[in-house]
Amino acid sequence: MTGSGKPSGGILEWLAIRNAVEKLGAQRVWSDALSWTRFTGSLALALLVLLCLTGVFMAFNYTPVPGTAYDSVDFAQFSLPFGGLIRGVHHYAWNLLLMVMGLHLARALVVAGYQPPRELTWISGLLIMLFIPVFIITGDLLPWDQKGFWSTQVRTSIMGSVPVAGDWMVRLLQGGPRTGIVALTRFYVLHLLVLPGALLLLVGLHFHFVAHRGVSEPLFSTRERRQVSLFPTMVNRWLLLLLIITVALGAVAYLWPVPLGDPADPTDSNYIPKPEWWVLFLNQLVAIFRGPLMVLGTAVIPGALAAGLMVLPFIDRGPERHPLRRKAMLTVIAAIGLVLLVLSIMGYLEHYGPPPA
Repeated sequence: MTGSGKPSGGILEWLAIRNAVEKLGAQRVWSDALSWTRFTGSLALALLVLLCLTGVFMAFNYTPVPGTAYDSVDFAQFSLPFGGLIRGVHHYAWNLLLMVMGLHLARALVVAGYQPPRELTWISGLLIMLFIPVFIITGDLLPWDQKGFWSTQVRTSIMGSVPVAGDWMVRLLQGGPRTGIVALTRFYVLHLLVLPGALLLLVGLHFHFVAHRGVSEPLFSTRERRQVSLFPTMVNRWLLLLLIITVALGAVAYLWPVPLGDPADPTDSNYIPKPEWWVLFLNQLVAIFRGPLMVLGTAVIPGALAAGLMVLPFIDRGPERHPLRRKAMLTVIAAIGLVLLVLSIMGYLEHYGPPPA
């Protein structure tokens, strides 16, 4: 009992959690937010949480110093209990995250989920998508193996070809002309502190805009929509999704362990890393535009695509959202997507296809 004679709320009240829980319970969301056609956003959030958790576990045993960095990863993966499983889940989670965010983007483009009043929701989501590759690029160097080291050399070389700012950006990342201890330290700090902080802010803004602007209504469903409580109904569903994806990725990591290549050898300039699947189209652009035209493939075309997506809500303002009534816009989007797919296939055949007879 309190001094006023009223019963105490206990530790929940002391921690000011009860009020927050009651507010979450009062929030109402559409029950189809986790339907088969609309669950990609929730799945992306689950994968981000899983990446953070596995990343923290790996950081406990990591030493950001060339030479010992590789040994620390090798020890964690092959000597610690569940170390290989954790690294494998981390690896497969970011691969799946890229696919899920691609599907999320494609669905929003088809149903015009970017149209007013959801412009800021769209822009914040695009910024999150642009952050994920930066996470992957900074994390690729951390094992200090051949693939990560030489992939970083290729990326910094491409970055350095960008006029005006390219050389400055490379020196900012590497701390000098070579990839060494300063570069590894900066990549480590970016990967574990700077980028997660910025991503947390962006995700918070994205959900703020979703909460205040809502999500686009489904176009093809004939079922009557109903609302349910955010907590515990939708939170429990999301936790179940997180559990399912964790178990699934754990099984994949157990059946197909992620390899750890040879230690990085900065003198082995004959090593040629193969590009990851998600940059095959960019790699092919660089292969097409050579010499003085390289800037088209490294900066102009990718920058134009990103800028085009950013301004799309201010070009296609609606109110029509049905795909069959937006044929011109969807034709342009489909044509660009087809070109990127063809470039990716060309890149795959060049780097992963059978050698010429």
